[in-house]
Amino acid sequence: MRRIVLIFVLTVTALFAGAMSAAFATPSASVPGTSAPTPPGTAPPSSTPPGSTPPGTPGAGSAAAVPGGGLTAAQAASLVRGQGYTPLGVSGYEPGFALSVIVGRLSTSVDGHPQQAFFFHRGRYVGTGTTPSAGVRWVWSTSDVVALQYDLYRPGDPMCCPSAGAAAVRFGWDGSGVVPLDPIPSSDWSAPLSRR
Repeated sequence: MRRIVLIFVLTVTALFAGAMSAAFATPSASVPGTSAPTPPGTAPPSSTPPGSTPPGTPGAGSAAAVPGGGLTAAQAASLVRGQGYTPLGVSGYEPGFALSVIVGRLSTSVDGHPQQAFFFHRGRYVGTGTTPSAGVRWVWSTSDVVALQYDLYRPGDPMCCPSAGAAAVRFGWDGSGVVPLDPIPSSDWSAPLSRR
């Protein structure tokens, strides 16, 4: 009896799933102004080419959308991805600021390490402030200073578990480049406190 009920449930589920797939995959008749239903979780069709956004949309993906020709947040995140890192967010990025940042995680990483800070001056990429670190986070920014927080490890700590707290490091723009305003923790694994 259990097998019959199980087979019935599986059959009904398969039929329902097939009917739903067909409903969403079948284009509507070519009646002007109509379109096929959009499956949940997907965007409706658009006349805008993939990878761009309609003109006039905030953060519209064109350099013209940012005063001074700097990168939009989406373009800056794309640049970080092009360096082999996955952006962890764009909250620290402001194209109008003298200095802003996007922190990324190495895209091929399986454990979330290493991470790297990518700095921007008025929306233009200017490099990284340090070598990659095990864990780094954007903390706050002003128009010309960015504060990052580095996880600190003791020599015997596993990568998962930094036990030495964290160090905040401010970075500034000196007119020609990014400069640390506080000491950057060592990346040497054998140092008493290391950002690895």
